Amino acid sequence: MSIYDSSMIPKKMPQEGYLKDKLWLYVPFFGAVLLICAVILMLPYETVYVRDEAYLGMFLATVCVCVAIFMLGTLYNVLIWMHGKGISGSAEKRLMRVLLKSLKFFLSRRFGRAASVFLKDALYLSKLKDRSALRWLMHLLILGGFAIMFALDLAVTVSLDLLKYEPMIRDDGWAKLWLRDFGFDLVGTMILLGLLIAAVRRFVFKPKIVRTELPDAASILFLLAVVLGGFILEGMGIAGKILGHQSGNEYSFMGYAFSLLTPESLGDYYDQAWLIHGVMSALLIAYIPFSKLFHMIATPIAIEADRMLPQREVG
Repeated sequence: MSIYDSSMIPKKMPQEGYLKDKLWLYVPFFGAVLLICAVILMLPYETVYVRDEAYLGMFLATVCVCVAIFMLGTLYNVLIWMHGKGISGSAEKRLMRVLLKSLKFFLSRRFGRAASVFLKDALYLSKLKDRSALRWLMHLLILGGFAIMFALDLAVTVSLDLLKYEPMIRDDGWAKLWLRDFGFDLVGTMILLGLLIAAVRRFVFKPKIVRTELPDAASILFLLAVVLGGFILEGMGIAGKILGHQSGNEYSFMGYAFSLLTPESLGDYYDQAWLIHGVMSALLIAYIPFSKLFHMIATPIAIEADRMLPQREVG
């Protein structure tokens, strides 16, 4: 069914106040997009290893565009879900009501219980574990890996660019060795294993219950390219003795393994490889709202939000 099916549009859509409903939602939404982009552009990035600042500028511009697409895609999905509720009134108005109720919910005692349910069902995938141990492991490695990667990336960014935390900056600092080097490689390996299981399962064994379509294949291959690209880039940095890759290489165990196969001369192209990997990672952010990865996480959230919506509203 088309998302523009006329049956999804209420027959008595209130015209008065509809523009106001949109403004109440879209004005703060685009304000939030601009604020996030401003923060991204204003960070100092003094410890970024790329040597040509022009590459950094191109990367940051791409990140801003992709973050905006991610937020728009997320909003688009939520509004489509709101349209599908079969309740009178504009989707924007209902969403604003849910957001206000969500704010109260976060401050209530129910939030702790709901958060534990979300972690159990959406990230740990407890229900899937009982049905298929292999599928559970595959999803746990991929989803859990990306969740930990995001947390690590956030912690490292704050430590480097805002707090100037020395152990995170120095080549021999414990935080640099165990979080930036070992931590990212360990989590990247988790994601890689999960993706390899998914690829073998879909393209080699091809079980009858699994229907592999073009978006599924493209998603797996794209994610594999991003993860492997990170290890290749790290290998180029170690082999070419790029700043930040000159000591403690054994902690970056996957990058070090790739460096053994990488000629030192490829270090001359580190900046170009860094930009390609950075752009691909940014495109992954933009792609998330339109992929199954988003819906795996969003479904438990939508179920909880559904409980906050009354079954009948007057527009």
